[in-house]
Amino acid sequence: MYKVCIVDDEIINYQLLEKMVNWEEKGFQIVGTAGDGIEALQMYEQLMPDLIFMDIKLPLMDGLECVRCIREENKQVQIVMVSAYGDFSYAQKAIRYGVQDFLLKPVSRLLINQLVDNIKKILDARKQISPINYFQNDITMELQQMLYHFRRWDVVEKEMKITALFSLDFLCRIMVTTLEGNEISDYYLKEMMNELVNKQEFETGLQAILIVQNGSAYIGWNGALPMQQLTNVILDFFKAKECRVELYTWREGTDEDTLPIVLKKMADVTNYGFYEKKSAVYSLAEYPFIEQELELESLDRRITESFAEKNPGQLLIFLENEFQRAGKYNISPKLLKNYVLDVLLKVKFSLSRFDKKETFTIMRNVKAEEIQNILYSEKLWEFVEDKIQDTFVDLNAYILQAGKGKNVVFQANAFTELHYGELGFSVQKVAEHIGISKNYFTSLYKEKAGINFWDHVMELRMQKAKEYLLLSEDTIGTIARQIGYESEYHFSRKFKEYTGISPNQFRKHS
Repeated sequence: MYKVCIVDDEIINYQLLEKMVNWEEKGFQIVGTAGDGIEALQMYEQLMPDLIFMDIKLPLMDGLECVRCIREENKQVQIVMVSAYGDFSYAQKAIRYGVQDFLLKPVSRLLINQLVDNIKKILDARKQISPINYFQNDITMELQQMLYHFRRWDVVEKEMKITALFSLDFLCRIMVTTLEGNEISDYYLKEMMNELVNKQEFETGLQAILIVQNGSAYIGWNGALPMQQLTNVILDFFKAKECRVELYTWREGTDEDTLPIVLKKMADVTNYGFYEKKSAVYSLAEYPFIEQELELESLDRRITESFAEKNPGQLLIFLENEFQRAGKYNISPKLLKNYVLDVLLKVKFSLSRFDKKETFTIMRNVKAEEIQNILYSEKLWEFVEDKIQDTFVDLNAYILQAGKGKNVVFQANAFTELHYGELGFSVQKVAEHIGISKNYFTSLYKEKAGINFWDHVMELRMQKAKEYLLLSEDTIGTIARQIGYESEYHFSRKFKEYTGISPNQFRKHS
């Protein structure tokens, strides 16, 4: 049985989670619950669960901070954030911390059962990996769990000293993919490496081969050929194999780091050829990228415009231009990958505003780790393009099946997203845009959406006001006008009715 822990400060919420899933039938057992962040950390350390459901808003320590602490120790535990708070910033942080999903309350029974089934598959797959006996030596435990140690492909006997590994003159990480940038299997990599090290040039000086997962190998030499000659041999070899290869090189004496530290740096390196389509040799110390965030400011409107047209064309053109700009200026791949996560999250949240039951599957089963493991910009573009196109296929199929009423709700919400900040925005304008009478529109909207249309507008304006208050230094009056209020007083009164505190208090205490 896999162990499950549930963290929520309201008993009724984790009681609902307990009842919504037949845990035992699916191979899980709920072993603990906690009501605050500190208690959750203590429970995690004591029980070491396989799966955690974590609420965002918790006493003593919020759920996001709790997840951050857990992730510093354990990248493998499956974590699902559950919250009534639909703000983009919460989901953005949750996904970047490597959580498996971000669910908004009330969670549907179907949705949570599908999620648990998917997590079960992930956990089952990990059990199929046989454990490996590692050497106790000067390498950090993290490296011990990362590397296999070979000498000419014969596993070194345990009693042999591994200290010879640390007398290398030269070390190279070899990262291999297909020409299209796809990963290759470790088995195929091992076969190629075995052929490579048996070439004549490697007859002397080969000291150690370290094979890692995810299509990389480490080769070390002691008194071998000049480094440039060796790297040329490697490049030519993989070119003949029709593979793309990146070599990351280190030579004894080039810096003050010990070899274990260098190995750790090599393992963590972001592939320097992210924007390239050719093999190359890189020095570990020469970081080629700039740390510049991509622009998100205009993205919301472009997403909404695409939804209003029920066509992703303009959104994809905009995103493709952003990718080209990232390549032109050599923006950090990590930041571009974070941007992709932000784009998908914004698409998901825009759709959830159109349908509160989260009918659409965008971001479902998309993990931050999956995106971070993409090696090249062209593969990252294919990923985001496919996700967005699939979403619009789902959207159009949903609208066709849902009928006229749901289509009216969708059109109204899309139009509202684009125009709610304009002075004079009204229900009449929305009804005229759709082409039906005002009275028919208001009754049909309430019937299909389950909420009065003007309540939806109020919620949208207040959520946007919170965002402006948190992320900008604009005055209260400026924010009021940005979301459609002529009077700062009127906005402040409505904001306090909605949140219980004034805009100034919200900005001060958030």
